Amino acid sequence: MLQFDFFAWLAGIPQWLEGVFYWIWGIIKGVLLWIWAFIQHLWITIFDPINFMFLFRAVLFPGLIFVVMALIWAVWFTRKLWGRIQDRRGPVHLGKYGGLQLFADAIKLIAKESIIPDNAKRWMFRFLPGLLLVIVLLPFCFIPWDFDYWYIADLSVSLVLVFAFLTAVPVIALLAGWVSGSKYSLIGGFRAANNQFAAEIPMIISTIGPALLAGSLSLMGIAQAQQSVWFAALLPINLATFLVAAIASVGIFPFDAPVADSEIIFGWRTEFTGIYFTLTYFAEFAEQMLYSALIVALFLGGPVGLPFLPGAVNFIIKFIITFFFFVLVSSSFQRLRQDQIVHYCWKYLLPLALLNVIIAMLAIVYLPGLAALLPMGGG
Repeated sequence: MLQFDFFAWLAGIPQWLEGVFYWIWGIIKGVLLWIWAFIQHLWITIFDPINFMFLFRAVLFPGLIFVVMALIWAVWFTRKLWGRIQDRRGPVHLGKYGGLQLFADAIKLIAKESIIPDNAKRWMFRFLPGLLLVIVLLPFCFIPWDFDYWYIADLSVSLVLVFAFLTAVPVIALLAGWVSGSKYSLIGGFRAANNQFAAEIPMIISTIGPALLAGSLSLMGIAQAQQSVWFAALLPINLATFLVAAIASVGIFPFDAPVADSEIIFGWRTEFTGIYFTLTYFAEFAEQMLYSALIVALFLGGPVGLPFLPGAVNFIIKFIITFFFFVLVSSSFQRLRQDQIVHYCWKYLLPLALLNVIIAMLAIVYLPGLAALLPMGGG
């Protein structure tokens, strides 16, 4: 018969507790060592000079914070310029020259209730405005603000990737109109797709000229190829056709049929309120800024400019001038009908864009001095 020795069992409890303590301590120590090793690896990765400066460029300049600040400036500048063109003052009450008006509007819109229609597909209705803004902001990674340092990514096919992102914008607008559950929104979505259908081909044809002259599909390579001569001098018609097609693609005056307030309330954005409307509103201005930066990189030499100024400063000066003309053109004409948009883009912009590319190619072949200025000519 087994006998239980209570006192022996009682004497073994401290040893058992000690074993449990060391077992738990071993687990905690292993977890702490793993966390410490992860922090060390993260610290080395982030603060490695190369990685740290990449994060600096991606976050500060010319990355997210710089683009957001430029976006705030673009909204203010557009409002002031529209006011001057239309013989008004524009925003003047909040801040110096009305500079704080956008912040007041943003606070007002964010504070408003976000109303989702009963017939809307709720999760897509919430998701698409943010996706639209992200899609428009991502191509800024490929903009060559400077040849040596101030750029985020230089890919051999960055021009193709930029248009791959931009092609998704009208698709998102069409989806946003469909998921809103409103006939006005759906009509506006189809109109946005129609704008892209009309403007995309002339716009892409307009970029073939710079890509051929530079012998590269990289925005950095195209900008570097203009150190001897800007492509605006060789492809002036392509510059004009690209500007007009870009305005049509964004969907602002005179190509603002997708959001025509006198016809379909506010088009595909009709049902968006509060923060959702704010995201779509910022995405529109960010797309205008992106096209302005593309014009500078493709036709105006990118960072090439005054030799006593840094390349990034030259780029920003040309960007501001280009954005000025972007707003000037979009505020000087009346709205076009949908059939007129397709008619003008395909009957005029497309042949003109092709004609300028052909003329430039013939000039390179028959003018050896011109070919020597370009990389493909040995310059």
